[in-house]
Amino acid sequence: MDTVNYSNLQAGKRYTLNGTLMDAETGLPVYGANGMPVTGTTSFRADAADGTATVTFTFDGSTMAGRTLVVYETLQWYNDTLASHTDPDDPDQTVHLPKIGTTALDSETDDHIGMADQEMTLVDTVGYENLAVGKTYTVTGTLYVKSTGEALKNADGNPVTASAEFVAEAADGSVELTFVFDASALAGESVVAFESLAYNGVEVAVHADIDDECQTVHIPEIGTTAIDAESGTHNAMADETVTIVDTVEYTNLISGKEYTISGV
Repeated sequence: MDTVNYSNLQAGKRYTLNGTLMDAETGLPVYGANGMPVTGTTSFRADAADGTATVTFTFDGSTMAGRTLVVYETLQWYNDTLASHTDPDDPDQTVHLPKIGTTALDSETDDHIGMADQEMTLVDTVGYENLAVGKTYTVTGTLYVKSTGEALKNADGNPVTASAEFVAEAADGSVELTFVFDASALAGESVVAFESLAYNGVEVAVHADIDDECQTVHIPEIGTTAIDAESGTHNAMADETVTIVDTVEYTNLISGKEYTISGV
């Protein structure tokens, strides 16, 4: 919604405002799904010499995260252009579309893998781009179980969440969220952190990809089968030397990583 202030019009005359969305970085028009520039127009009758009129732009912004848009406007009377406002550096004409990305790690391993403990701590670093400097934002995270696609619940039945409020000291930066939860029943599962960025209570960016490995922490599970080397069964002779072979089956490890397994 672009509110255009005008002055020195002729009261009672009808005017037209035409607007075009521009990319602040490239200086080129923003194109819609139809391959045409994103524009808006409104026709109004000036009730007084000075006043305001609003131009509305409706478009698909789902692929525009991280971009900054600037509105250019022209005022017309019939086919004549009477005034224009096309300043690419005017903050009042500018709308920022933030972008966020996250990296979730187990606090003990400092990697995307952790143990099914009663108290597991994940640290999620949320990187952001293209925020308005000096503004206050709130980032909220929720953990999901990858195998089910459903939110991970606490013992009280509420989703496992974390949030932080911060002032953007620069357009790009990062903020950390910490999740503490009971993971004792999650052996063999993977948890994924979904994040949302809000300004004035309105969501302005989201990162919720269940298949994003950067957002994922794997919780391994192991099971063992021990047999006597001579009998090939779970029965062994009370000899001076007994050899037991324990086959350890593991699931949900990270490929390419090096592990150590110990038995007693």
